[in-house]
Amino acid sequence: MIIGVVGPIDSSKKIKEDLKKVNPDLEIKQYIREKVIDAIEVIEDCEKECDGIILTGCGVDEAIKSKYRIKKPYTFVSRGDSSILKAFWNIRNSNIDLDKFSIDVVNEDMVDEVIEEIGINPKKIYYLPFLKNIDEADYIKWHMDLFEKKEINLMITGFEAVYNELKRLGYPVFKLEPTKSLVKYCYKKIMTQHAFNNAECSKLAVEILNISDYDEDINNYYSNMIKKSDINKVIVEYVRSIDGALFPFGRNKFIVFINKGAINNEENYNKLHNLKKHIKSIGFTLNIGIGLGKTAYEAESNAHKALKESNNSKGRDIFLVDEKNNLTGPLGNENEISYSIINNDENTINISQKTSLSCEYVNKIMSINKSRQSSVYDSKELAGYLDISERSARRILQKIMDADLARVYGKESSRNGGRPKSLIEILF
Repeated sequence: MIIGVVGPIDSSKKIKEDLKKVNPDLEIKQYIREKVIDAIEVIEDCEKECDGIILTGCGVDEAIKSKYRIKKPYTFVSRGDSSILKAFWNIRNSNIDLDKFSIDVVNEDMVDEVIEEIGINPKKIYYLPFLKNIDEADYIKWHMDLFEKKEINLMITGFEAVYNELKRLGYPVFKLEPTKSLVKYCYKKIMTQHAFNNAECSKLAVEILNISDYDEDINNYYSNMIKKSDINKVIVEYVRSIDGALFPFGRNKFIVFINKGAINNEENYNKLHNLKKHIKSIGFTLNIGIGLGKTAYEAESNAHKALKESNNSKGRDIFLVDEKNNLTGPLGNENEISYSIINNDENTINISQKTSLSCEYVNKIMSINKSRQSSVYDSKELAGYLDISERSARRILQKIMDADLARVYGKESSRNGGRPKSLIEILF
């Protein structure tokens, strides 16, 4: 197993040393960035090259999370009571009084517990917990201002960049370091996540590939037979690339049995889109439904549900239904959403009854609201998201309005000087 460590060099080096003590056979790759905001530059490479990821601290974690979603097992090394205790020990060995100090990242209760445990009684402690909306420069200024006002005589920080800058400027500063116990906890967490992911990936999945627009006319019989032979060839090549088992079903349908881990990822979605394009270039349309399940029957049943959605979509998009009856799609599309296709939520059922819309439509609209972080639409926008005509979208909005679950949000002027469009806010 390969674990990637992302963050400043000193913390990364310490984490690597501790990981080697926990498991000497572990392969560890370091991705060094001194400032937390720069960690985003290496995370994609780290995820491609490693099986699990350990971030050096909460700052690195937050900087990456704000711009990137890590899919592989990962965690970050927090700064806990062992980190505080180690910092206090280093301060004591430096013969500095621990009576007035500033400390960041860790919370007040944790510091108080350590102080009580080791029996010291500082006169003043200033806390600045980890906050998402401030960067390392703000922490540096906070520590310096307190020192210049003579409110403190030493500083303790959990940020490598803050420590290095304050040290360079000559301030009495100490680090909250990752400790062996905290690194060991992270290692166990990564291994647990990795084992769980492997178990998830081994679950059964089914893809149903359905060729449509196939002309059975006798005049095109032989030319279509030749084209069908070309289609069969590219489908076999695709299934071989994912190590699946292919079974023809009728004249124009194929069922593929495969492990979940092989198909439920962006790489496979790209392969499927390329397969669709290739078959379209031959003159036919490929509809695709993917099903996940605990059994072969459940996976195949869900694949048929997803295929039905693909058949109904204007763009013949790819959809997936999982073991919890959540439908996700269009896969690989910027408008991809996920919502339940079963009626098990009391609130959803209540909205459905009031609006006369199906529970599936209600769930779909809720999911779109969440995805776009807005519930304000004009009829054209809603039509695009629901993959229906604008006329149908207007009817849906009117039903929601009639149920007092939507309101007129405003009017949007037309660039061509036509009648302004009504903007409707959906209230669920």
